[in-house]
Amino acid sequence: MFNGTDVTKLSKSQMRDYRREMQIIFQDPFASLNPRMTVSDIIGEAMQIHNLNPGKGRIDRIAELLQKVGLRPEHMRRYPHEFSGGQRQRIGIARALAVDPLFIVADEPVSALDVSIQAQVVNLLQDLQEELGLTVLFIAHDLAVVEYICDRIIVMYLGRIMEIAPSHELNNNPKHPYTEALLSAAPVPDPTIKRQRIILEGDIPSPINPPSGCVFRTRCRYAIDDCAKVVPELREIAPQHFKACIRDDIL
Repeated sequence: MFNGTDVTKLSKSQMRDYRREMQIIFQDPFASLNPRMTVSDIIGEAMQIHNLNPGKGRIDRIAELLQKVGLRPEHMRRYPHEFSGGQRQRIGIARALAVDPLFIVADEPVSALDVSIQAQVVNLLQDLQEELGLTVLFIAHDLAVVEYICDRIIVMYLGRIMEIAPSHELNNNPKHPYTEALLSAAPVPDPTIKRQRIILEGDIPSPINPPSGCVFRTRCRYAIDDCAKVVPELREIAPQHFKACIRDDIL
């Protein structure tokens, strides 16, 4: 659903208009850019498809986007192999911004980058979000990055939502056993802080044949017999805080 519309039921022509409003930043900045296209062609492709900024206006817009993401206008004549991983991801971000979207899916946009470069890209996304008023769905497994950049966090396991809460609330007051285990595994950059690590036993079940009831029950230390019988509903347990667990006597 996007702005109240089920996009899976739109025709190709209707979907084209919606694509202007929804863009994506891919995980791998090495594989997501066409090596045979210049930066100008990569960023300008979507503008051409949607008939935006014709003529010299398109070159000016590409130069503006490159500067916005921390690159230089003269970079538009180069090819992807001439850039570092962080620079390529900046090109990917500029491409996503080319059609002035309202919503961007950032699919693990920093997982393929060095840690020092990750911080630069995350800060860039945060600045762009505030400057352009963007809504960003940031997908990641690095909990520190998620806490830093996100206003609200959704925790998923085996394709099911386990918990939803504001970022600060979820990190300081987790209410689902899976969230508790995830946070216990996150490293803390302070040797004086001791965190009790919760080790999940067993293997992740197959998504094709998930367990009955709660999909997390086979690895949950709080599981009871009813967990195998009841599929827990996502319910609000505090203002803006939701969890999918039948047990209220834990955490």
